[in-house]
Amino acid sequence: MSEKYLREQNLVIVPPEQPKYTTHDWDANNRKQNLFSIAQQALADRVISESERVIDETKHTTNACKDEVDFRLRERIEDIQFRRDELQHQKREAHIEEEALKVYKRRTIDAINTLREIAVPLCQKCLVLRETREGSDLVNDGVDRELRKELTVMEGGVAMLEKVLAECVEQIRRLRATIYLLDRDLADKDRSIRIDEKNLELRPNQMEMKVYAGRVPLDPYNATDEEWIMVTNRNIEATAKEINSAQPMRSYIDQLLRQIAEDIRVQVERTNAAFRQRIAELRYTKVKLENVHKETVRQVNELTRTVTRLEIEIAEKEGYVALAQTRLANRAQRPGIELCRDSVFEGLKRELAELRSTTAKLDGSLVKSKATLRYLLNTQVMQEEEINRKTGSLRTDEVDCMTMRESLKFQDF
Repeated sequence: MSEKYLREQNLVIVPPEQPKYTTHDWDANNRKQNLFSIAQQALADRVISESERVIDETKHTTNACKDEVDFRLRERIEDIQFRRDELQHQKREAHIEEEALKVYKRRTIDAINTLREIAVPLCQKCLVLRETREGSDLVNDGVDRELRKELTVMEGGVAMLEKVLAECVEQIRRLRATIYLLDRDLADKDRSIRIDEKNLELRPNQMEMKVYAGRVPLDPYNATDEEWIMVTNRNIEATAKEINSAQPMRSYIDQLLRQIAEDIRVQVERTNAAFRQRIAELRYTKVKLENVHKETVRQVNELTRTVTRLEIEIAEKEGYVALAQTRLANRAQRPGIELCRDSVFEGLKRELAELRSTTAKLDGSLVKSKATLRYLLNTQVMQEEEINRKTGSLRTDEVDCMTMRESLKFQDF
């Protein structure tokens, strides 16, 4: 008979009887359950107590660790700031030294340009101008020797300044290299300070934080604290070393500039003294020549007048000779016995002889005077040429050279 049919007939199906526990078993089971519950409650109490203890302990440990880390962070920030202040101080000192060296570099360049573009060309121009002297004035005198010494001193000064300029440029480069290292170290320390200050501001309950689940390690450190201190100290010591090297260099450059300027001033004064002495000698010689020339001109004029007088005298003697000869010719026409050697004839003969002797003397004096006049005129021309040479040499030394050399009066570089 199916179950559907039984349901339709409202019949209840009684299940078969199950095995049952006894009352004793039931009491035992209740006692067991009660004991188990009591044991579990005791265990729960112990776990709760232990958990509370662990919570308190871990909270204290966590807070203590965080406080220690915060303290270490503040301590580290102060340490980095201290190192940064030292680096900044050293950087300021390096910048001050660099700027000071730049000033000396500029002074050295100005000194080189002054010597190379003004002093040396001026000295060379004086030598070239003095080569235009003529004749015996083109002499290797004291001025020439002092000018060449002056040129040697100036060119030697330029060479020394160029050498120290190269050293100064190299020292500035080394200073800039150390400043670059300081800047990089300072940038790293500023970044470290910002990172640690940010870490110090972080709180465990901030929303943006979460537990890191990546594979890259969070402690990629490659240096110890001692090495960190050593790097900073090395940068500071390297900068201090370059500063200590730059300071004596500035003193050396300053001393060198003063010494070169003093050497050039001394040599310029020696050259100017040689110029003044030579100008005085030229002026004295020129005045002496002019005085001699005046006497020569006077003698030329006197000789010219003497030649004129001799020529006049000779011309006059020719008249007397003609007169005496005419008289003789006229008396040669006397008739007969009248044509005799009387005292008149003897007088006329003596007169003609005397006139011939006098004329010969006058002719000799005239020839001698003309020759002397020619020699004297040649001497006058030579004196005038020599005076012109002295005038040209004097103009070269006194006007051309000394006027230019006034610009050599410079102060220290």
